[in-house]
Amino acid sequence: MDLAQLFKPVEKIVGMEIAHGRVCAVLLEKDKKGVVTGTKKEAVIPHDIVAEDGTVLDKQKLALALKTIWHAGKDVLRSKYVIVALPSAPVFTDIVRFPKVTQEQLKEAMELHMATKTSFPIDTNDIYYDWQPLTAHNVYHEDVLLSFAKQPYIRDFAEACEAAGLEPLAFETPQPATLRAITNFEKKTGLLIRVSQECAEFSIAAGADLFFTRTIPLPPSYDLETLKNALATEATHALNYYATENPEEAPVTTAVLLTHVPQKQELAAHLRTALGIEIADARFAHDTAIGDSCAAAFGAALRGLVRREEDTLISLLPIGTEEAYRKRRFLAYVSLWSDIINATALLLVVLFGATWFFVNIAYTNAVRQTTQLKAASGASTKSDELEQNAQRFNAAVGRITAANDTIMPWSLFIEKTLPSFTKNDITMESVSFPSFRSDGSLQITAKTRASAIAFRKALEEDPLFSEVHMPFLSVTQKENILLTITFRFAPQP
Repeated sequence: MDLAQLFKPVEKIVGMEIAHGRVCAVLLEKDKKGVVTGTKKEAVIPHDIVAEDGTVLDKQKLALALKTIWHAGKDVLRSKYVIVALPSAPVFTDIVRFPKVTQEQLKEAMELHMATKTSFPIDTNDIYYDWQPLTAHNVYHEDVLLSFAKQPYIRDFAEACEAAGLEPLAFETPQPATLRAITNFEKKTGLLIRVSQECAEFSIAAGADLFFTRTIPLPPSYDLETLKNALATEATHALNYYATENPEEAPVTTAVLLTHVPQKQELAAHLRTALGIEIADARFAHDTAIGDSCAAAFGAALRGLVRREEDTLISLLPIGTEEAYRKRRFLAYVSLWSDIINATALLLVVLFGATWFFVNIAYTNAVRQTTQLKAASGASTKSDELEQNAQRFNAAVGRITAANDTIMPWSLFIEKTLPSFTKNDITMESVSFPSFRSDGSLQITAKTRASAIAFRKALEEDPLFSEVHMPFLSVTQKENILLTITFRFAPQP
């Protein structure tokens, strides 16, 4: 096991976009001087795998396609960890505005905002959602970017990735990923237009902050003039909406066009005339010539360069990126100690075997010498000494055998114990058990009072433990409760 993985579980992360009948994957690497280089792999997937609206039609076929792409590009895609930009149509994205509050109050406000169903008539148990604060553009309010999608939509992509042998670290939409990839809007607000064969996406952003996004489907068949007029109309609506909602902000004066269609220059010229603003070519971060088709995958790969514990961007996975990192680090820690314990046990077995072999040879030689001495001189003093030495060797072998029998397979015991400590709404902070016969301690953070009580009952009913003691909860302890639980293991067979 690589010891560096203990504190940095992921070394390389592939950015990937699955959309528009194709998969694009980008791997970025940073050398010691901080220079970023990238490689990419593009592949077309059959249209019966992902529907035009972005939903998965066949998880098994998608998993097989991803596995084939990774196998064909194994020289480029040297990692199983991925950050994925999913089709944006099934994902709802909105800007929620609050008064200026602290970060803790903002978190409570967002949870209340989702639970009340006043703005979104949905059950939070049916969706995966996440949010992130936007850079302040107004001293009087706080803007928050919110995204959510139905759970089956997210699970289909997650299960397909896992079946392909990939481990997704975050799911996001293409718009924020693409804005991360380009540098055109670093110091000003601009309009980003992405056009594919099936749809067109319009986003207004400043830097990496997204203020407006809209996706429109394109008809199954259309000509260039129809596409020109549709893009100009929707872009005008986007600019007018932004100007109305943000009257204090400067107007948008530039746009970037990314497209898969070959008539890019004609579309840019028409938009420049219709909108009266500059239509610029995309400038990609780190001066990387990644191309329009892989812009979102490149942005997802740039997110992969961020330290995992610092990644607080939106992810639509069931578990947040920071929590997933902490869990992976803990499992790496357990795996490391499991390997150490197994190696130590193996070493003891080898030492025992070598000692037994040496003692057996010594004992055989001692018996032979004793016999010769007895035959030569009867019961001599030297013969008695040799017999005593042999007895001491036998006693030593017995003690070594007894010690070997007491060796406990810690790695198997940890694997057996770990599921008892892993429960919903419970975050394990630390666990300590010096030996099997002494009391252990477990420090947890319970999300709610009910989850703390349920966790205690689960431990008390677990046959693995003979005693469980948890301090009484006061009436004021309702959420994010830090507890220290002591326990004693039941006698092990």
